[in-house]
Amino acid sequence: MKKQVAVICGIIIVFLLAIFVLLNMEDTAINFGFATVKMPLILVVLTNLLIGALLVFLFSSVTSWKASRDSKSSQKEIEALKQEKADLLKQIESLSQTQKQARAKSPQESENKNK
Repeated sequence: MKKQVAVICGIIIVFLLAIFVLLNMEDTAINFGFATVKMPLILVVLTNLLIGALLVFLFSSVTSWKASRDSKSSQKEIEALKQEKADLLKQIESLSQTQKQARAKSPQESENKNK
């Protein structure tokens, strides 16, 4: 069903584009400052449309590339922080064990001193 809708929309767009082309076949003078060129109005419109689409594509590509780069650097930072967290948890566990051992020895030393 989606393909049928896409085909119908495509046919409608082609039909409207054909009407647009037929309505804009007259020659138009384009003045570049140093030269004047005569060409059909439809070529001017389509050329400008193509240039605009190309510029949008380039700007969106740059934005997408920057976002991808930032995402990769953020992922690396997350991995580094996870590793640091794991190391700190190991260190906390080690210190906790040392503290438990010290507390266990402390009452025994107190009893030995009292005797």
